[in-house]
Amino acid sequence: MPKHKNWFWLAAFAAACFFDFLFWKKNLGISFLIWIAALIIIGYLLAWREGKKPAAASIIITLLTLGFAFVPAWRSEPFTRFFSVMLTLGGLLLLSATFLNGNWPFYKMVDYFKALFSAIGGGLSRAILLGAKNPTPPPLDETQKKSGGKKVWAVLRGLLIALPIVAILALLLTKADPVFGDWLTKVFNLEKLPEYLFRAFYILAIGGILVGIYLHAVLPNKTEERPDPNQAWMKPFLGWTETAVILAAVDLLFMAFVFIQMRYLFGGTANINETGFTYSDYARRGFGELVAVAVLSLGLYLVLHTVSKRESKSSQIGFSALTILLMANVLVILASSMQRLLLYEDAYGFSQLRTYTHVFIYWLAALIVVTVFLELFRRRGHFALVLLVMTLGFGATLAVMNVNGFITNKNVARAISGEELDVPYLVELSSDAVPTIIEKFNDAATPKAVKSDLGYALACRTALMDDPATLPWQMFNISTNQAWNLLQANKSAIAKYKLLGDDDRGWYYVKDGEDIYCGPFGFMD
Repeated sequence: MPKHKNWFWLAAFAAACFFDFLFWKKNLGISFLIWIAALIIIGYLLAWREGKKPAAASIIITLLTLGFAFVPAWRSEPFTRFFSVMLTLGGLLLLSATFLNGNWPFYKMVDYFKALFSAIGGGLSRAILLGAKNPTPPPLDETQKKSGGKKVWAVLRGLLIALPIVAILALLLTKADPVFGDWLTKVFNLEKLPEYLFRAFYILAIGGILVGIYLHAVLPNKTEERPDPNQAWMKPFLGWTETAVILAAVDLLFMAFVFIQMRYLFGGTANINETGFTYSDYARRGFGELVAVAVLSLGLYLVLHTVSKRESKSSQIGFSALTILLMANVLVILASSMQRLLLYEDAYGFSQLRTYTHVFIYWLAALIVVTVFLELFRRRGHFALVLLVMTLGFGATLAVMNVNGFITNKNVARAISGEELDVPYLVELSSDAVPTIIEKFNDAATPKAVKSDLGYALACRTALMDDPATLPWQMFNISTNQAWNLLQANKSAIAKYKLLGDDDRGWYYVKDGEDIYCGPFGFMD
């Protein structure tokens, strides 16, 4: 039982109401960072109020969580924002699960899953248990001192419970008596009553979950001892002979694949044509191999490391040798996948999915290399921490590199070298692409034809983009604001590129007798 139970309720429901204020009918922007920061500050204040001190490792999780929470206010590219939001929410759950003990750097994979599910379970159950508990009544001489404060909290709780009940009954009474209904409608604007009920419901739900999460973080049910990452969490049951056969069979399969396909994996365009595949088929098949082989191979390694018996020194050496050979084969296949992707990009240019794949391949290769070192130095239990670091690195790379700016730069470079520039695709990219488009548009070295395409792309964006100053401040985004300011600063130069059509039929321009539409109707940045 917390010393200041009512403060948990008050803080959680204040945060839930703040959520409604920041996000109701508003897209993500600076609001996400503000709300996450508010949640974390409230958690630290509740811990201080209860006399609890966070672990040093929790400070690291706090800073990382706030860093990724900043991304939706910084970038406009959808996947980068989505991935950052997921990392932020995961960081909050991990912070809740390890706030006092800071054990997350020593977790195995199973420990991370337990911690996250325990935080979710605490969020769903602790508030109910807290409300059901009846503390021991104070002595008679203290009853009068505390009765005043208790009455205030009791009134607040009663009002909170009464509001939805009164709202539902009022709605029924308005149907029964039109005069009464008109009066209530004028006074309380009952036309929006269903909306208010829905908002009240999710405020109550979010508040209840936050109470449980805060309790789980500050007052966990039990104290967790620091785990040993190199200690098996289950008893091995698979013999070394069976393990060796499995690994050797997979290694032979991979080596045969690499040997037979070597000509096609690294042979270039001519060999692709001989197979009868298109560039698209070739690259997509390569990425499928990447996902299947790399993920399954890492999964196989983790499973066999957990379930196989390696009691003798020779079995330990044999396991390391076979798994390192497995990882080496996977790295070769990763290289082949990268080669296919490069050929695809050379033929068709860069897209968001291809760029995600690019970044993903590098971080996956880094994970495999580090896994090899963990195996060599007998630190296999730290794989979960390495996987966490690589996942954070992938998300941070997407945010820092500016995916849409990277795509724009690469595709404009292809256009300068003589390839076709896909203007509608440039327009469909987020505001992150605008600074690069304008930089290339104003570059004296940009050929006239390419500059014309960029000019029409900027004209399209100007026609389709709304002034961010007209949006609620909660939706403020640095990238969108910067893009608008740049478009306005270059308005006179962009005005030379006239568009046809309108908002209803869609904006377009004519190039070589063909109508080039700016993008789908309803494009929003």
